[in-house]
Amino acid sequence: MLSADVYTFQILITLISALGVSFVLKDYIASIIAGVIFRRVKHIKPNTRIKVLTNPIIKGDVINIGLLRTTLKEVGDGERLPSVHTGRILKIPNFFLFSNPVVIYGDTITDEVVAYIESKDFKLEFVEMMRRAIEEEGHRVVEVGVFQKEKFFIVHGIFESSICEMADVRSKILLRFFEKLKNYGS
Repeated sequence: MLSADVYTFQILITLISALGVSFVLKDYIASIIAGVIFRRVKHIKPNTRIKVLTNPIIKGDVINIGLLRTTLKEVGDGERLPSVHTGRILKIPNFFLFSNPVVIYGDTITDEVVAYIESKDFKLEFVEMMRRAIEEEGHRVVEVGVFQKEKFFIVHGIFESSICEMADVRSKILLRFFEKLKNYGS
């Protein structure tokens, strides 16, 4: 009789141990499976920019997909650091990428640059200056337009840039545009 109780106790301990081990290892197993799927499907691969739609948003360029984690070079998101590498390296569990919505960017990004000009009269040359400023920074112009507000004009440029840009290209374009604008008035 005693041996039956010991046997039942051993089975119970074994089941509890197995459940405990599987609970502890579930994230590791899920990460390994997700890593295999990423390597097989190749939607997320090195040199691809991704944005994980969580709170807070995680955005970066994939450096490596490891067995358990994907390594990203963080990129700023939003108006504060748009598409600028922050210098931080993120290691994200593969299962986290697999179980959350992820935006996968292409090789180029369409972006915009906006300049506000206080002026009583608009010159068509302003549009051409914006176009040249975009091109001189090495980007493809998609469109340049102008809008009028009460006391100023808005010159709006849309352009394509590579995802591997290391700095905020909008600032460079704006500086070049305002330099041209300053020289135009001289």
